[in-house]
Amino acid sequence: MRCPRVAGLCPPAREIAAPGLSEPVVCATLCPVDLTLGCLKWAAVGFVVAFALLKLFEASHLHDDIPKPAFKLRQTKRATLVLSTFAAMLSALVWLLVQKLD
Repeated sequence: MRCPRVAGLCPPAREIAAPGLSEPVVCATLCPVDLTLGCLKWAAVGFVVAFALLKLFEASHLHDDIPKPAFKLRQTKRATLVLSTFAAMLSALVWLLVQKLD
C-alpha cells in the first residue's frame, strides 16, 4: 500500500505497524508545495462561488424603476469583493485543517 511520490520534493512516507493488518499502513506527509497549491485551489473555488452567489443576490434585488446612487453601487462592489475574499480564506483554512487532521 504505497503511493507514488516525486523524489526529492517531499519527505518520505512513514510506515506504522497497525495491529490486525497484514501489511503496514503508510502515513503520507504533504510537502509545503502541495499544501500551498491545495490552499490556493480551494481559495479560488471559495472566491468564485461566493462572488457568483453575491452577484446573483444583488441582481435579484435590483429594481429598474428605482435608480441607485453611484456610491451605493461602489459600496456593493466593495462589499462583494471583501466577502468573497473572506470566503476564499475560510475555504482554504478548512482545506488545510482537513489535511492536517486526516
